[in-house]
Amino acid sequence: MWATLPLLCAGAWLLGVPVCGAAELCVNSLEKFHFKSWMSKHRKTYSTEEYHHRLQTFASNWRKINAHNNGNHTFKMALNQFSDMSFAEIKHKYLWSEPQNCSATKSNYLRGTGPYPPSVDWRKKGNFVSPVKNQGACGSCWTFSTTGALESAIAIATGKMLSLPQLSS
Repeated sequence: MWATLPLLCAGAWLLGVPVCGAAELCVNSLEKFHFKSWMSKHRKTYSTEEYHHRLQTFASNWRKINAHNNGNHTFKMALNQFSDMSFAEIKHKYLWSEPQNCSATKSNYLRGTGPYPPSVDWRKKGNFVSPVKNQGACGSCWTFSTTGALESAIAIATGKMLSLPQLSS
């Protein structure tokens, strides 16, 4: 019997049987494969201890993404450069605890006269919505929203989607 144990363990690994401890999320070989591919794509490296923590977080996020995408929703979710982080980590690192005190957050805008439709999904009307951009922690949300609005206005007027730089001083 002891002679066949290594073969049974190898067979279980090949079949993707999850291996986990009591307090850990069980991660299967497919999830490990996707994590390693994701690490390569995003040029991530970790210590041994950090690797296991990030693998657990990635697998949890990947499962949430797949569960969402299998549902009937108006949008799809995908992996990105933050897929190895928990929401608490993202919130701590990137989200501000207090609102920004700038003109962009004080409803300083012009309103048209209408009439307006109840909603418009510009993604379905053509190439009028630019891809999501990473603002980081720079605090210049107004530059990102302004350039996004300008990119869309130019695309609607000319039919050409441009990518404008976000400049702030």
